Amino acid sequence: MIELASMAAAAALTAWLMRRKVRQRADNAAQGSAIRVPCLIKHPSHEARWLRGRMLTTPTAVVWEPRTKAGAGVALPADLRPVGVRSPSRREAWRINGRSRIVECGSAEGTVLVAVMPNELDHVLTALNSAGAVE
Repeated sequence: MIELASMAAAAALTAWLMRRKVRQRADNAAQGSAIRVPCLIKHPSHEARWLRGRMLTTPTAVVWEPRTKAGAGVALPADLRPVGVRSPSRREAWRINGRSRIVECGSAEGTVLVAVMPNELDHVLTALNSAGAVE
């Protein structure tokens, strides 16, 4: 019984911390500050892999910040533009969070997929639509 109570307390604390971080990002974005949105991308040069990282969004630019060595050589194409938003397929949901949303982006290099949680989707779409991507 003590284990269940401690697990419930840990889950509540984690949920509170995550909601607080989301609120801070939303407040910073509303003020026009740069924010880092956690996401996954699937780049044409790494077709079979989802790469973990963060998207640094500012009013004038969108920059990919990788969190792994595999994503270190990947940069967002300069002509990146959002084409559509969808939920992950069943197959994709095995590798990424099934509740996330996938932003399909077109570029000269090919289709780039960006997976973000629904509460962060507006930040990414706004940044991609207004700024375009630069390295």
